[in-house]
Amino acid sequence: MSSARIIDIVKRSNLLSDADLAKAMEFSARDSVPLTLFILRNKMVAEDQLMRALSEGLGGLEVVYPDKIEIEASVLASVPRDIVLQNRIIPINRITNNLIVAVGDPTNLGLFDSISAKLGVKLRIKLASDLSIQNAMNRYYGASDEAAKIAAQQKSAAAAAQKLQSASRAGPASTSNANETGESYVISFIEKLMLSAAQRRASDIHIEPFEQSLRVRLRVDGSLVEYKPQPRFEFRDALLSRVKLISGLDIFEKRLPQDGNTKLDIPGLGKMDFRVSSLPSVWGEKIVLRLLDKSNLQLDMTQLGFDPDQLDNFKDCILKPFGMVIVTGPTGSGKTTTLYSALNELNRITDNVVTAEDPVEFTIPGICQVNVKPDIEFTFSKALKAFLRQDPDVIMVGEIRDLETGEIAMKAALTGHIVLSTLHTNNAAESIERLRNMGIDRFTIVSALNCVVAQRLVRKICTECRMEDSVSAEKQIALGLPEKYVGKFKIYKGRGCENCNNTGYRGRAAIYEVLVVNEPVKRAVVDNMTALDIKRIAMANGMQTLRQSAWKKVYRGISTIDELVEASGSDEDTRTPAGQDQRSA
Repeated sequence: MSSARIIDIVKRSNLLSDADLAKAMEFSARDSVPLTLFILRNKMVAEDQLMRALSEGLGGLEVVYPDKIEIEASVLASVPRDIVLQNRIIPINRITNNLIVAVGDPTNLGLFDSISAKLGVKLRIKLASDLSIQNAMNRYYGASDEAAKIAAQQKSAAAAAQKLQSASRAGPASTSNANETGESYVISFIEKLMLSAAQRRASDIHIEPFEQSLRVRLRVDGSLVEYKPQPRFEFRDALLSRVKLISGLDIFEKRLPQDGNTKLDIPGLGKMDFRVSSLPSVWGEKIVLRLLDKSNLQLDMTQLGFDPDQLDNFKDCILKPFGMVIVTGPTGSGKTTTLYSALNELNRITDNVVTAEDPVEFTIPGICQVNVKPDIEFTFSKALKAFLRQDPDVIMVGEIRDLETGEIAMKAALTGHIVLSTLHTNNAAESIERLRNMGIDRFTIVSALNCVVAQRLVRKICTECRMEDSVSAEKQIALGLPEKYVGKFKIYKGRGCENCNNTGYRGRAAIYEVLVVNEPVKRAVVDNMTALDIKRIAMANGMQTLRQSAWKKVYRGISTIDELVEASGSDEDTRTPAGQDQRSA
């Protein structure tokens, strides 16, 4: 199939009607042939007209017809036959170390870099029609049978992808590994892996090649666990290629990272999206699939894990006429869910809500969501500038990464907009310090910022195997529990059972720290106090820390002491100020 840019040029050329182009795209995909080859073979457009349109759309790239010129044998020999047939690339001339080649799709720069490195030459690209390339392959390489074989393989691969989708709707395959051929083993293993990951509520699948093994792990409730059974090593390359194929990645490009996606209907769970990333490593490509299950997206704020006072403060801040709300925490701490719940609260027919994300993970009806694309310099800051010309009421920018983005976001918050964003800091007070360190004026910060929410995720105790835990009074006090509460409630842990894969945990819950930028906090920021000083002032005015929020999950029997330490291990000065009840709702 031709690249998206080629398709766009064909569409904009007005040489084909929308209906004819759609038909050509459908049948070229079905037959696994390049789009322009299908168009020319079926005489839908004259060859010279099509090539003129493509040349203009590609910046005036020179057009050649390799089937109509005499190519020297030494030039043909400079590129191995398998590279020619697999990549549809025809060498037409060579000048010193510059190899001039004709290609049908000149937009695949990663492929050309790979071939250039493999051959030790510099490629100079010329544009040719896929029909001319096919004719040249037949003429110079006797490629009719070989090309047909490759096309058949591609078609088989496409059919295999369709088989995966069909099989997933029907349920897991029943064929045993012992009776499977190599092809069926690869298809079956990837199918079962994706199904199992979804059924076990995994957030990610890691496929990692090593010298003598291929390891597969699932991230379940925040921790990586080994998938059983592990894949057979002799199918390492085939398994990796299989994932790339169904995700729309270039299976021949192995030197550069790639991103793609695929979908799967999971029996009993519905449609699941998988975001796929490949990364070249020493022993091959590591592939990570992130599961995006929209059915698990929690948009109801009351179900996120906020305590009532925290929720009231958070809602008050996002419902103000203007100002910024920042959500902070490490990767995988649930920031996106919190932001989406806030957007859902603000998503009203009377307001224009726009988001800039990298990437958009879930779509929300009624909201204009935009993918930023740093590779073409469409950054968060450029998206923000564009948003301000779109009459917005609510703006969400995925992350404040630099001074320019921060300043534009602050300006928007000061000029009548609600702005939501994220940072990566350890706690709420450190976010203010991060903004100052970026170079944002502290007077601007206190004028624009409504609140900062820090959050983490803690694993929940499995309800099927929950048992009482023994934790010494000294340890409880050392972990910030006021002495008067020691012994007043039971502490639990999970024993481990089949329901939780013997981990003792099943599911996760959020803990929060909501720092409202009130007058005492504003004075502290203007006086240039440290993050720790700001945190203490906020606590004295009623802020509950991450550690205190985690303690509430412990005494309610939701989580464990180990999770409390893991999620809030760096929390300092967390003892409850006098008069603040640790056990308040």
